[in-house]
Amino acid sequence: MKNRKAQLKIQATTNQRFLELGFSKKSQLKIQVLKNRRFLGPSSSKAQLKIQEMSFMLLAVFLFFVLVGLLVVSLFFSGLKDEATRIAEERTLSSLTSIADSPELSCVASKSNCIDGDKLISLLNNTVYEQFWPFSSLKVIKYSGFGKNENELIKCTFANYPECDLFIIYDKQIKNERAISSFVALCRKEYENSYTFDKCEIAKIIGGTELKNAG
Repeated sequence: MKNRKAQLKIQATTNQRFLELGFSKKSQLKIQVLKNRRFLGPSSSKAQLKIQEMSFMLLAVFLFFVLVGLLVVSLFFSGLKDEATRIAEERTLSSLTSIADSPELSCVASKSNCIDGDKLISLLNNTVYEQFWPFSSLKVIKYSGFGKNENELIKCTFANYPECDLFIIYDKQIKNERAISSFVALCRKEYENSYTFDKCEIAKIIGGTELKNAG
């Protein structure tokens, strides 16, 4: 009986130690889990911050390339506009240098780069030539009009010719227009002392070219 009690006491002591050991291990595991959570917490936040920083960086790079692309496209279309304007101006200038030799305006005496004033007066405000010549407007200023402001120029008519300054063959009233000019000789028939002769003076022929907008 004593041996039996002793065995039970030993077993109870062993069980108590086992339980204490079990509780101790559980406590250690719990502490370890808490430590792991504390350890993982800041790392997770740092990872999220890095992901956010990377996202912002990628967005910034994307926006940068978009802006660069828009700038390139803008410069490209600006170049097209400038090229179209240059071609139009060259065409206008080329036409101006040859228009004085056209049958509608050339002097009868076959002078080069000479406009007949008597022919010119008959072409005033003639809209037919708007489609014939590549100008948005076509004018001739006599030498008497050089140095005058536009509002000071006396427009030529059948009534005041040749005492005038400005011949307006036609004008399409284009707002976005650039004027290109060339010097010519302007001659007309004069009668004096029973003689007919050509009286010539320097003049300026002005052709307008419309500036096209690209896009």
